[in-house]
Amino acid sequence: MPDEKIFTQEEVREIVDKMARTLAMLHYYVSREVVDKFGPAGEEAIRQAIHKYGEARGLKIKEEVLSRGLPLTVQNLSQFYDLPLPLAWVSEKIRAEENYLEKKVTYCPFAEEWKRLKGEKLGLIYCEQDLCMRQGYNPQFDLQQFTNVLNKDPHCHTIVQWKKTIDRE
Repeated sequence: MPDEKIFTQEEVREIVDKMARTLAMLHYYVSREVVDKFGPAGEEAIRQAIHKYGEARGLKIKEEVLSRGLPLTVQNLSQFYDLPLPLAWVSEKIRAEENYLEKKVTYCPFAEEWKRLKGEKLGLIYCEQDLCMRQGYNPQFDLQQFTNVLNKDPHCHTIVQWKKTIDRE
């Protein structure tokens, strides 16, 4: 077996950032072409595809959590999340409990790439998958998004929580 390279934490962060930016470019260019060619119907097709993508991500994470005999909590969603968020994204957890997570993301490589490409509107469509992913994982979850860097806000401020918590308030 050839010698395996050991990467520093900073090298891993750079690699993950590049990969995320490349995926953001893919979303932008495919979406831009579809919208340019098909107009509002193309935009709606992109939106529907992104929603299905989000749901599929959530179902895959759900399958992993259940295969380990664990409950479908917000905490387990975070533990088995399918993107390496701590390696390229920068966020601040405001409050984290078993079925509640409030955080502010101050750096998102996807958003940075979409801003560079002047593709904020298409990026915001991608962000819609966040709710679909969480509901695919557990239909009892709700995602509230208060701010988004693609709207020129300083961060993306979100709360993910069990809907029953909302109903009780």
